[in-house]
Amino acid sequence: MRKIPLLKIWMLLVLSLLPCLSIAENLPINSLCPVQTLQHPQAGKVLIWQHHFDGVFDLAMAPETPSGVAPIIRLSFGGSKEPVCHFSSVVVHKGGNWGWHVAWGSKAKTSLMVVRVDGEAWVSSIPKKLVSQTAYALAFSEKDGILMLDYHLLSDSASLKHTMTSSDEGRNWDTVDLHQ
Repeated sequence: MRKIPLLKIWMLLVLSLLPCLSIAENLPINSLCPVQTLQHPQAGKVLIWQHHFDGVFDLAMAPETPSGVAPIIRLSFGGSKEPVCHFSSVVVHKGGNWGWHVAWGSKAKTSLMVVRVDGEAWVSSIPKKLVSQTAYALAFSEKDGILMLDYHLLSDSASLKHTMTSSDEGRNWDTVDLHQ
């Protein structure tokens, strides 16, 4: 059995983390929630985190840029002043060739919210409230041109999964299905 020197393991670990640090090192990230990262082969990398804006905690997003200086996009508004993690779950999904879909469960607003983010202008649509309960375990998927958002509600049993669908790239959300 061949032994790998500890220094080589440490160097490999540091080098594997460098791509994750390239955006974050230039952003004022001091999040109370886990930072979400999505790497897309054509669109690059985006980060989503809870950010402190003018005295309140809201959700923010930033793309990786060639210059390393990324614009911070505010996704949620009217957050809480309480310094705790307010987002039970956050998920991001590449939306065609135009941008991103972002969904989150908000503890402060007791809701499931969704927003579309333009990938060139880096502006977001007004957040839409899909459900008036706190959601977690969010997951986007896409099949035959239909965008699906799976989630669980804090008020349900853990085995009960809900699904909302959109046939127009997330502009409108329809059907609610329950799965055991």
